[in-house]
This record gives sequence, structure tokens and C-alpha cells, in this order.
Amino acid sequence: MVILLLLGLLQLAVPGLAQSPPASTVKITVVTYAGTGCPPGSTEGVISSDGQTLTIIFSKYTAFTPGSPADRRKNCQVAVAVEYPSGFTFTLATVTYRGYAQLEPGVTGRLAASYYFSGIPGTVRSKHELRPPVDGNFEFTDKFGTVVYQECGVPPAILNLVSEASVKPPPGSKAVGLITVDSQDLRLKQIYRFIWKKC
Repeated sequence: MVILLLLGLLQLAVPGLAQSPPASTVKITVVTYAGTGCPPGSTEGVISSDGQTLTIIFSKYTAFTPGSPADRRKNCQVAVAVEYPSGFTFTLATVTYRGYAQLEPGVTGRLAASYYFSGIPGTVRSKHELRPPVDGNFEFTDKFGTVVYQECGVPPAILNLVSEASVKPPPGSKAVGLITVDSQDLRLKQIYRFIWKKC
């Protein structure tokens, strides 16, 4: 099973205002990952040649039931360093989940995402609930309820992206539940959209 996390630096300027830095000046420079959904040796990260896109391929990011409590909840934290020109700052606006779920009656599923900048107060969260019965592909785009910007005039902080997939069966139930990722080849994709502004 493979999960894809696509992190795109999309230039979302306000019409009529030059609020986004030139794409060629924005680079993803460092990526690390940790969590039950991305244990050592199960994850590969690839940065595109223009530095604008990060693709992370996971092989063990699946939450399922019946199973142990650990089987029912998986997570992954991706730490990203981004270089960009002075005079700008950025935040995240939305997260898109794409994947596959099988939830028998009584089993609920949950997708969650959050982000924060290292050393800066505030964590922004988003979540999406899946109600049974479900058997098929899904795609959701959720807005973060609030935003936290990287501080202006200081070295760029590490951006931490935390995702989680979980399933919850009724007490004592043997019903089947599964959340993994995108369509027939079982791939999960998450797309984070960036918003820029001038300092």
C-alpha cells in the first residue's frame, strides 16, 4: 500500500496586489518525518527540480479495525524548511484529503490535519469525519478555521505538518473499518495550499 503526500507551494495572490514572491525564489530545503504512519524505512521524500513540490511516499499509513488500539490510529509528522525572499511571509489555507475508505455499519472514520511553526505559539487544526457505510474513494478539501503566519523579519521557522487517520468501531464489535489512500492502488494524497502576504 502506498500513500502520497503532495505539498505544493501555490502562489495565491490577492487580485491586483503583488503579494506572492516569484515562484523561482521559493524553495523547500529540508524534510524530516516521524510517526506510526511513517516508521523508519517506510517513507521516501522527493523534492521537484524547481523546489516547488514535495512528494512523500508512505508504505505503512493505514488505519484499520478489527485490531489493536494502535492499528486503529495512525499519524505522521512532516517537518519542512522553506526558503523564500525577505519581505514576505506565508501560512496554510486548506488541506485536501484523497484516499480510500471501507467502513461497515457502526464504524466511523476520521481524518485530521494540523500545522504549526516551531517556536511560534499556535496550532491550527482541521478534521473530516467519515460516516458508515462507506466503500470507495474520497476527496475532501477543508479550510483551516484560523491561520498562523510565519513571523516577519526573522529566519524562516520549521513548518510542521501533522496528519492522522483513525477508525472507531462500536464497543465489542468485529465490524471492518479501513482508511488508506487514493483510489484503486490505495494511495493517499494530501495537498496543502499556501497563502503569501507582504510583511
